[in-house]
Amino acid sequence: MRRLALALLCLPTVALAQDGFGPSGLYVFVTNARANGQPVCSELWDFDADGRTLRIESGAERVTKTYRIEADRSDFILVGRIEATNGQADCTGNVNAAPSHDEQRIHLLPMTNGTVLTCPVPERTTDGVPFVSGCYGRLIPADQVG
Repeated sequence: MRRLALALLCLPTVALAQDGFGPSGLYVFVTNARANGQPVCSELWDFDADGRTLRIESGAERVTKTYRIEADRSDFILVGRIEATNGQADCTGNVNAAPSHDEQRIHLLPMTNGTVLTCPVPERTTDGVPFVSGCYGRLIPADQVG
C-alpha cells in the first residue's frame, strides 16, 4: 500500500504547488463526473480577501460559509461551516442543510498550474504517508476558464 501511495504522489501529469496555499478570489468548481462530455456540476466559489468567508453559487443555491485552511506538511484541508443559505437546490438538485456548527472538510491539492484538486480527507498509511484517492473535482481560477 505504501508503494501505491508514493506512486500516486509522484504522478508526472500534474505537479503539486511548492508554496503554502491560501485561496483568494473567484474559482470555478467542476466535478470530475461527466454527462455528455460536460461536468455534472459546476459552481462559482468566491474566497473573500478576509481569508475567512467563502460564497458559493451552485444552481439556484447561494451559500455563505466561514472557512479556514488547516495545513499539515503538504496537506491542505478546507474546513468550512455554513453560515447562511437561501434553501434552494444546488447544481445536483440537493438542498444544503440550514446553517449549523457542523464542519465540512475538503482535502485540497494545489497544482502548479493554479488549479486545485478537491478530494476527501486522505487516509494515512501505517508510515503516516497520506493516501489520496477519490478526488471528485477541481477548482479553476476564474481567469483561467475559457
